[in-house]
Amino acid sequence: MKKPILFAITFLFSLCTYAQDESYGPSAGRQNHNLSSSPGNNSGFGIKGGVNFASLEGSDKDLLGSISGLTSFHAGVFTQFAIGGGFFSIQPEALYSRKGMERNDSTFRYDYLEVPVLAVFNITENVSVHFGPQVGLMLASKEEDKEIDLEPFNTFDYGIAAGGEARVSRFRLGARYNLGFADLRKQNDLGQKINQDIKHGVFQVYLGVGF
Repeated sequence: MKKPILFAITFLFSLCTYAQDESYGPSAGRQNHNLSSSPGNNSGFGIKGGVNFASLEGSDKDLLGSISGLTSFHAGVFTQFAIGGGFFSIQPEALYSRKGMERNDSTFRYDYLEVPVLAVFNITENVSVHFGPQVGLMLASKEEDKEIDLEPFNTFDYGIAAGGEARVSRFRLGARYNLGFADLRKQNDLGQKINQDIKHGVFQVYLGVGF
């Protein structure tokens, strides 16, 4: 578990260092790497967090019986650097994200480390749309306060994320939907291999602050 976390942190740190170094290069006069500067040149790094409205999707989700979504949270860091004239940016993130469901008066929680890498298109000076892939690693699973063995689950997830964001000064307010492509489970309770079309879907609302 520790190696993917260290890799994600190292990756984001390297990108932040790159963005800072660029501000002293030949283009320093044209491009400001402060997220509170002109929105046409989105570059820098920051922190973000918000609410998850998690659900399970897929053709086999009815096999779980009567279930409902889980309202939870996500939090983490992001870095962004502009390419070309500033209309287009790349934004990688590292997020701790909790997903899950409610079933039979029990709460099931699945905690992930997620790394989206998003293409950012600045539609106006204050509004942008985001789209791109993401990967995730399940770190823990619980039913109420009881730990669940991770062995039956596909602990590696991958998918896509898309959304929009408004920016005022250092602050960012956004909404995003991400859909996982990997099935939640690979084994049943007896340890037998299964192929169930049950995946995570999460709608997120967040607030970010740039530095």
